Amino acid sequence: MSEKVYQDIAAEELSQTFAREKERFVVVDVRTDEEFQSGHIPGAIHIPHDEMEERAHELESVKDRDILLVCRSGRRSVIAAHVLADKGFRRLFNLEGGMLEWTGPVTTE
Repeated sequence: MSEKVYQDIAAEELSQTFAREKERFVVVDVRTDEEFQSGHIPGAIHIPHDEMEERAHELESVKDRDILLVCRSGRRSVIAAHVLADKGFRRLFNLEGGMLEWTGPVTTE
């Protein structure tokens, strides 16, 4: 049985508490460029999941913080969580339901 390397956080729930929880997380959006540009959580770092292997070093400075991985539905973010876990990241969270269920703030900037 493989150990679960991340914790799920329901998008619906976090959407409602995001205003006070946002300082807790480093948000990493792992969707495509097009998806990211069409709207993302304010302050999110954009690293597409298929580039995570090469670009994980960009997150080294926040390795000791809670990292929230976000995609459209919660599938690609799990893949990204495993890549980061293999690189020694331990405080990983998956936005369960992804942007499909996110009702919190969204920006295109």
